Amino acid sequence: MLLTTLLLLLGAALAAQPSLFDALHANQDTAVFTLTTEWKPLMRRKKDKVYQPVALSINGNTLPGKIRTRGHMRLEVCYYPSLKVKLDENILTDLGYSPLNELKIVIQCNSKSLGESYLRREKLMYDLHAIVSDFYHRTVPISLVTPESDTIQGFLVESEQQLEARYGARIVDHDNVSTRSLDREAYLNMCLFNYFILNTDWSVYNRHNVECILPSGATSYVPIPYDFDYSGLVGTHYAVPHESMDLLSVHHPKFLGRGITLEEISTVADNFLAHGPELRAAVEAYPELDRRRRKYILDRLDDFLEELADEKALADLAGSR
Repeated sequence: MLLTTLLLLLGAALAAQPSLFDALHANQDTAVFTLTTEWKPLMRRKKDKVYQPVALSINGNTLPGKIRTRGHMRLEVCYYPSLKVKLDENILTDLGYSPLNELKIVIQCNSKSLGESYLRREKLMYDLHAIVSDFYHRTVPISLVTPESDTIQGFLVESEQQLEARYGARIVDHDNVSTRSLDREAYLNMCLFNYFILNTDWSVYNRHNVECILPSGATSYVPIPYDFDYSGLVGTHYAVPHESMDLLSVHHPKFLGRGITLEEISTVADNFLAHGPELRAAVEAYPELDRRRRKYILDRLDDFLEELADEKALADLAGSR
């Protein structure tokens, strides 16, 4: 009992003390990171995912730590891989932050404008998900100055430890997760969101692009989707549907929900319909979209909402798997 009480008090203290990520997110501006590390070896051996020393300069502070590459397919198809940084906890606490020290960085696939446009559209998917779900990853836009004096664009995506602290939860690390163990509303919300953005690159069973958390006091896991670069609304050149999907393109919608009743899907559909104007406003206001891409996303949103408002179409979705 004493140990449990101490852990709860520690958790409350951490929650009250903002992390570096919290501070950057609250600032609502693009953070400029300057990296000092052996950049060329990091890029050359990116598939090894081995940590090496790094110093990250931000807001006049230089924070020591270690850095490695992360991800899977982007390591194969992109020049710039995603990155993971672990900063020195003692330095963070000396600066008044919590000891949450992990930063997950998504950067543009390559140095071309097309790579930057992919990045911006993927960040938009995270922003749209935050509109329709109570459980989502926060993001922070960044400009990353490399040791080669190149400036590349990216964003921070909330790490596992950040999710645990913000939601008072623990990350589920089982190799396999059954849909029966998930909170039904959260599961259906995720299924519909991925259907909206034309994303079939996810799986609950092996937690592929799905983070599962167990909030304090809950008995069901809450799934949170991430990594949307294979979705049709992001539209990367390397995105292709898995052969098991029986789809010709990622631009063709396919609903992957399992064992869903019309009553269940209707309730969650109402949430999306209620947030329809907010979703539209977010897309219309998003600055990093060209006219053609904005129209494509808005047309998909209209089709999606029209389908959700049609009871027969909803029944077809519920019975599609």
